[in-house]
Amino acid sequence: MRYNGVSVAVSLLFYLIASGEGGLVIPGESSPDRTGFQVLRLETRNDELVDRALQLAEEYEQSEWVELNRARRYVDVMVNPALREQFSSALEESGIESSIMIRDVEEIIKRHDVTRQKRNSEDSYDYTKFNTFEDIEKELNRIVEEYSEIARLEVMGTTYEGRNMYALRVSKDIGPEPTKPIVLIDAGIHAREWVSISTIMYIINQVVRNPDDDSLIKAFVDSYDFVFMPVLNPDGYVYTWTTDRLWRKNRAPNANSRCIGVDLNRNWDYKWGGKGTSGNPCDIDFRGYSAFSEKETIAVRNWVDKQKSKVVLYINFHAYGQLWMTPYGYSTDTPSNEKEMLSYSRIAVNAIRKVRGTSYEYGPVYTTIYPASSISVDWVRGAEEILIAYTVELPDKGKNGFITPEAEITPIGNETWKGIEKLLVRLGTDKRLLRTQEIVIV
Repeated sequence: MRYNGVSVAVSLLFYLIASGEGGLVIPGESSPDRTGFQVLRLETRNDELVDRALQLAEEYEQSEWVELNRARRYVDVMVNPALREQFSSALEESGIESSIMIRDVEEIIKRHDVTRQKRNSEDSYDYTKFNTFEDIEKELNRIVEEYSEIARLEVMGTTYEGRNMYALRVSKDIGPEPTKPIVLIDAGIHAREWVSISTIMYIINQVVRNPDDDSLIKAFVDSYDFVFMPVLNPDGYVYTWTTDRLWRKNRAPNANSRCIGVDLNRNWDYKWGGKGTSGNPCDIDFRGYSAFSEKETIAVRNWVDKQKSKVVLYINFHAYGQLWMTPYGYSTDTPSNEKEMLSYSRIAVNAIRKVRGTSYEYGPVYTTIYPASSISVDWVRGAEEILIAYTVELPDKGKNGFITPEAEITPIGNETWKGIEKLLVRLGTDKRLLRTQEIVIV
């Protein structure tokens, strides 16, 4: 969310202080130095204080890292050290208590920096680590070469910088077009949310290679057409490796602005331009000048438009917060089948918790996290009428935020897949989608 409450002159000053916050193009751009930047957790007791916390983040131009959990009444904000004293005073005056979640953002980025070692590594994909876009591409192509009987790779389109956007289909006796109910999962629409990409790649590996020879996975591959879109924002993802680990948007230029990028998850043509979006190209949640203005969202739209009648489940991965969310984000309106979606949510989050105790909350986007219009899950459910659709905010709850340690890649991937497995079993049984009688619901 964005709130307009600061003069142009002050805005420009804060942009310079923040080293390129939001999307400002700086001549001779180098990686931002966020030494001394802290992530504060603002504890709020009611919706009014939540809104006040968000307003203060906007007024002080501290909106590069803002995450909230409305149900738990807290807001995480990254604060520039040059403004910490003033920001803290404003919080105190508003009756908002705060604590430090991340003491030094630059330190945690460097502590978990894998870019240098990965660029110098051998030509291989490691499912226990974060991988470059180039390595992801190579792994996807390797999969379809080695498992051509169940896997096909499609190029949906290209990005502004010319990178391919991929859809990997996985199904038994795969043909040129999907013929079975489609399970559609995507990730990486926000560039800095690396764990969304590592999680979808973990699931791909489980479904394709089935390392444990799991009969349940065999039944799924027989019953469904899995469609994985692992990186919806390739240009932004590459930029997080080369220049700015906290970049969120794509890398397309904006007309009449020095600021780069559109928030791809505010660019979908359903209730476009509403709450939780910005019309300012320098903001991190800039919605674009029109719905589907970006090559990335157009590519996904064209694919989904063609296959929407077959899609029975849609999941859109993000980080962070541990939230399993249903539409809608644009308002408190709810889909006609909200009760059904919430029942499947409960199945998934209960299964996740049983793996290692990771707790998720679930509910509509608008009331669970924040107002967010023009998002993919709203478009999928509201415009395309795909009945079961979720946005999932993966772990953690703020200890590391967007900078997920590599040691968490496998545990997060595993527990997330266990949740989806349980959901698919129940969905398949309820809708009579499974092509086997060997699965027993417990």
